[in-house]
Amino acid sequence: MKKLILLLLLTLPLCASAQNDIPADMQLNAHDWCRSVIAGWNLGNSLESCDGTWNNTTWTYSGTSDPTTWETRWGNPRTTRQMISDLRTAGFNAIRIPVLWYPHVTDTSTMDIDPTWLARVKEVVDWCIDEGMYVVLNTHHEQWLELNPTSGYRERNLRMLGQLWTNIAKAFADYDSHLAFAGTNEVTGTTGSASGTSYQRNWGTPTADNLSVQNAYLQTFVDAVRATGGNNRYRNLIVQTYACDPYKGISSLVLPTDVVEERLIVEFHYYNPYEYCGSGQYYYWGTAYKQYGSIPSSNEQTIEGLFSQLKSLWWDKGLGVMIGEYGVTCHYDATASADVQQLQQENQQYYLKTLVQKMRSYGFAGMVWDNAAFGNGTERFGIFRRSASGLTVGNSYFLKGIMEGAEQEYVDPAPVDPSDDPYAKAGTTVWSGRELLAWGDGLQLTVPASYFTPLTAGDYLVLYYDNDPTASYSMVQFFYGDWSANPQLVTADGTSDFQFDTRGLNGGLSSGSFVTPLTIPDTSLPTLQQRGLVLQGYGCYLTRVVVCTREALGIRSLRSDTSAMPRPAYNLWGQPVASGTSFVIRDGKVFAR
Repeated sequence: MKKLILLLLLTLPLCASAQNDIPADMQLNAHDWCRSVIAGWNLGNSLESCDGTWNNTTWTYSGTSDPTTWETRWGNPRTTRQMISDLRTAGFNAIRIPVLWYPHVTDTSTMDIDPTWLARVKEVVDWCIDEGMYVVLNTHHEQWLELNPTSGYRERNLRMLGQLWTNIAKAFADYDSHLAFAGTNEVTGTTGSASGTSYQRNWGTPTADNLSVQNAYLQTFVDAVRATGGNNRYRNLIVQTYACDPYKGISSLVLPTDVVEERLIVEFHYYNPYEYCGSGQYYYWGTAYKQYGSIPSSNEQTIEGLFSQLKSLWWDKGLGVMIGEYGVTCHYDATASADVQQLQQENQQYYLKTLVQKMRSYGFAGMVWDNAAFGNGTERFGIFRRSASGLTVGNSYFLKGIMEGAEQEYVDPAPVDPSDDPYAKAGTTVWSGRELLAWGDGLQLTVPASYFTPLTAGDYLVLYYDNDPTASYSMVQFFYGDWSANPQLVTADGTSDFQFDTRGLNGGLSSGSFVTPLTIPDTSLPTLQQRGLVLQGYGCYLTRVVVCTREALGIRSLRSDTSAMPRPAYNLWGQPVASGTSFVIRDGKVFAR
């Protein structure tokens, strides 16, 4: 009965908004699809498993066994219909199915897929669809693609990727909007030459060549699927940030052009901070647990700040957002008492609950990574133990945290009326919310270089914030796209610096809401247009960041003969610029002080 009610609730608004030219079973757009994912799960270490080691010179695996048997090579049993049913019963309504295709290609000139392997993948997809689940089908661990995003391999890889996705899309052409395709996975390149079996993935800064090729991968994927027509013309397609890193996506993702609107979803992965989620260096995470031991600087505010920024950058432009993998390793101090070990595992439950709550409140889809690895240590992401007879819970803390977070409903943002706000009305809002600046424990906001590209010297970066009266001081500090160098920005009184005392800018007031426009000089603009900006600080709550051209504001300051006008004059922002008449001009209107 619950399943029927859910399906009816999902169907009613879709029928009301149906468009005549879109098939009835393909009405879900990117936002609809993401919001429909209550709790998602990865079938990890299964259909993407391989035998042997990849050789990047011969483009072969060292394993000699039949690739159709590789599903069990990484320690998990063959997936069964009962496993999928048990997953649905546990509360998951979406599944990401990582698939390794290359070893099952029978002809690399056409990228035809072995019918036996294709039938196996379809069998698992069908079980999920029969359970009413949302499904993501991707290309995973395609080393030929992921290790070689360079101009030397560009044309070869684009041809192979386009042909592969043409074949996959044709095989699943009749599936409805429950099924989404994801073009790539973690494209990283390598640190140096990747010859033979000697290579190391580069999780660091990509080259311009790497980024160009990855963005070309995404366009090729979209074009190939759309060209197959039918339902695939309207299918939600998932495109990845470089290395599936959200921060690299903020600065470098070039969205593919598409023949339909609102059918693209941006994917990234989130194991942040890795020293807690992956390596297990820290036993506690979050300010709510800092009294129990050391915690990493990345905390609840970090998630909120990132998601709020991605909402402005992608979601508000009609794109979906999917966290294709997330998780935390099971880890606890083996020498501690049983009570402490329990507290540390409850902290992992808290992390998952917090993360999933934030996903759901923003409408983002999320798929937890489950590799069925259990115990205490690094990358122990297991939730369910798998067997031919089905699933049993192997980590109740993980499952409970996810399901507690999944209870959160999507929060429809209240509309913002910028009618009395010349900066928001005339400029572009980069970020909005209300997040505390508290150095490493608070919001650290990245403003991508793309926001500065249209600007010219003399334009503005505008900060909205509330000073925190409980803090001993209040400050905002700026860096270029990393922490290595600082831009100089200019306040209304001509002060040029990379950091500002927000109380000093506002008459020494320790509380209150303020708007501070900062002029971007010609000495800083070129680097901002190349590297972007990172903002952090202390003792205030950031509420909005806007970029605005000076031309859009009209009159920008008042000048007066100070000898003739003893009363202070104010610029557009209500800040004194010289002695003179006490008034403010805003939107062409005069306001008395």
